[in-house]
Amino acid sequence: MRAFVYLIVFFPLLMMGKNSRNGGKPFWASGYFKEMSNSYMEVVSASDYDLKGARDKAIKEVVGRRSLATGTEASVLIKDREVTVVSNHDLIVKARIIDEYVHHTMNGYTVYLLVQTAKNPMFEYEPVSLSNEYGFSARAFIPGMAQIYKGSKAKGIAIIATEAMAVSGIIVCENQRAIYAKKMKEQPKFAKEYNSKSDKWEYGRNISIGAAAGIWIYNIIDAAVAKGSQRIVVGRVNGGGLSVFPYASFDTTGVLFTYNF
Repeated sequence: MRAFVYLIVFFPLLMMGKNSRNGGKPFWASGYFKEMSNSYMEVVSASDYDLKGARDKAIKEVVGRRSLATGTEASVLIKDREVTVVSNHDLIVKARIIDEYVHHTMNGYTVYLLVQTAKNPMFEYEPVSLSNEYGFSARAFIPGMAQIYKGSKAKGIAIIATEAMAVSGIIVCENQRAIYAKKMKEQPKFAKEYNSKSDKWEYGRNISIGAAAGIWIYNIIDAAVAKGSQRIVVGRVNGGGLSVFPYASFDTTGVLFTYNF
């Protein structure tokens, strides 16, 4: 029983730090496409021995995919992250680079660009950004669900497993406590021995209750403040809605709820 209690208490502490996010190649570089009212987003890539050459090829791919420069003398102009393609002094393509990833090997460079292209050069872009922030939602009250939704699958699964383990501990320990409490009444001559065993299982039950509550509280706080996997956000990153933050002062600690309209 003691080993079981130790497992309930320390296993969550070992697993809570797990996070599924890894550095390196961004998720969108493996392929992404999204169509919006005024524009669309897609990934273009190109390789070259020279970094600038690879980047220029990738930019020209924006034009090539849509065949907008077919049969015309077009020039690709790049200023910062803004890309324009002009022909005979007319703007025929308006695009911008949202993000860039460069993969360097002994054979040269491969450049991946996440590009937003206006459907018509006269259209305004929808606001687009990359963010690892997520708004607070009801998922936070179900252990592990918010973490899985935010891309931290290992952490979410660990929270689900440890919460299930703690709840199982409550059930097992309470069942054993009740059995010995019943035996204590049925066999008075062994009351002292059964009472001691009942107390031990009651202690294990209380530890399991504390562990289950601690995991649940940790889950809510982590769901509110921990970053998630990077995602593409159309519109405001920090829009309206409920936000939850841990709060601490010299006098008190707690959780602060705010609602943005």
